[in-house]
Amino acid sequence: MGKIVTIKNNKGGVGKSTLSKNIAHGLSLLENRVALITSDAQNDSLILLGRWFEGGKGLKYHIQTTDDVRIKIRENLDYFPVETDIFGNNLKKKIKLVFENLKKEYDYIIVDCAPVFNVLNDVILEITDEIIVPIKLDKLSTAGITRLINKAEGKKISMVVPNLVRNTKLNKKYYEDLSTFFSGTGVFLSEPIPESVVEEALAEKGKTIFETGSKKAIPIQEIYGDIIGRVING
Repeated sequence: MGKIVTIKNNKGGVGKSTLSKNIAHGLSLLENRVALITSDAQNDSLILLGRWFEGGKGLKYHIQTTDDVRIKIRENLDYFPVETDIFGNNLKKKIKLVFENLKKEYDYIIVDCAPVFNVLNDVILEITDEIIVPIKLDKLSTAGITRLINKAEGKKISMVVPNLVRNTKLNKKYYEDLSTFFSGTGVFLSEPIPESVVEEALAEKGKTIFETGSKKAIPIQEIYGDIIGRVING
């Protein structure tokens, strides 16, 4: 059965979609069957991978078959679009069935969990196997993650990923504070992923961090390699 991994932070602008696409593609490069989903109708992860959802049947209608819904993105990597943010409570059982079917077909289901409140997000957080939280190293983000750990969904947090990090004294201080906070908690704090012009350029081209030969990308690729290894072995 496949593993559901949710990339979540209720705060926008922390790079959830970038993290999601890179983790999903990295897993697929290791010969895993991977499904990627964004939990709202913007389908940002799909856009960052160089494709668009023109409308039509999306995840809401995927109950028994995947053939008329999935979009093949890369070898071993499929995307399932969401066509509406409106999910009534009566759809909860159907949504759970969707994910049960996906788990039979894929090794990993990566969910780019948008900062919106809808039934789909509620169900995902209920059934996900683990949560990865990308954050910025600033006052609001670090305060938010410490609060989140104490909530019910905090029990599923396996990893915190500082993202879009700048080489400043303040960023270093917040990272040190988080290292101390998470010590002994069982939550892995990854190496900071730096803010990078390479990543920006790749996003414009619809590519992932693993689709460049730039030497500047190597340190970022290594950080993602560590993150992906922990997803597999965690």
